[in-house]
Amino acid sequence: MGIDIGQALREGASRTAARHGLALAAVFAGIALLTTVLFQTLSVAAVDTVLATLQSASPGDLGLTQTEYEQAVSEAETSLGNIRDASPLALGVSVGPAAAGLVALALVGEAVSIVAVRVFAAESPGAVRRDDLTENILLATLNGFVGGIIVWGLIAFGAVFLLLPGIALAVLFYFMRQEIAINDKNFVQAMADSWRITKGNRIRVFVVGAVLVIVSRLEEVSSAAVGVVSTTGGAIAASVVGGLLAAFGAAVATRAYVQLGAGDEGAERAEPDEEPTDPYDAALGPDDLSR
Repeated sequence: MGIDIGQALREGASRTAARHGLALAAVFAGIALLTTVLFQTLSVAAVDTVLATLQSASPGDLGLTQTEYEQAVSEAETSLGNIRDASPLALGVSVGPAAAGLVALALVGEAVSIVAVRVFAAESPGAVRRDDLTENILLATLNGFVGGIIVWGLIAFGAVFLLLPGIALAVLFYFMRQEIAINDKNFVQAMADSWRITKGNRIRVFVVGAVLVIVSRLEEVSSAAVGVVSTTGGAIAASVVGGLLAAFGAAVATRAYVQLGAGDEGAERAEPDEEPTDPYDAALGPDDLSR
């Protein structure tokens, strides 16, 4: 069974606009905003740490002349001032907590993405049960997180030499998260099966991904438009639009995956039908002996 791109986009839009889809969009928006806060915090804290290191050392310790040392300190102070102006949401914490917060938030985001796939894969939004959403969620989250790092690493590695290998790998592993979330697979199996199920539909998968990438530019447009008036407002607008687009992207990809019938493996793992009963598997009666 092939992918109907128009149907995947329509179903993705309708699922996103439904109650569950809007709730997920709100959660994605919150995660995006917190990510912005922590990233700005990490940026400011990193430059501040560099400046503090420079100021606590002598030119001789750093192998610099007095003039070079003063220039380095001045540049670091200027950089710190610029990044603080561009990071109005930064918190006053050090590099360690900010980095740890970003990692924790990435794991939370992966868990929400797993739940989103399960919501959008349901036959109807009203058929979703809480137990189905949270089943093996910790293991699925870890597999999705590690698998995502590996896949994006491969894509980046392929794109370093030529753009085409990176795009090809993105298409081949496009349904890895769906395989993990719906069929309860580890990331190695999910990568292998994503490779398998995209066979014969890879051009359509590429088109679906390309459309979502183009649509995702709306986040930058909204941030730039509102950011002219307020930097903070631009960050908030980008988070809200980004949350909607994240939910929409998950819905479209999952509905395309469902079209392939790849989510039906659970049925294959069900107990086989009972073998037909042999009508002659019984003691012979008088009627049988007379035939």
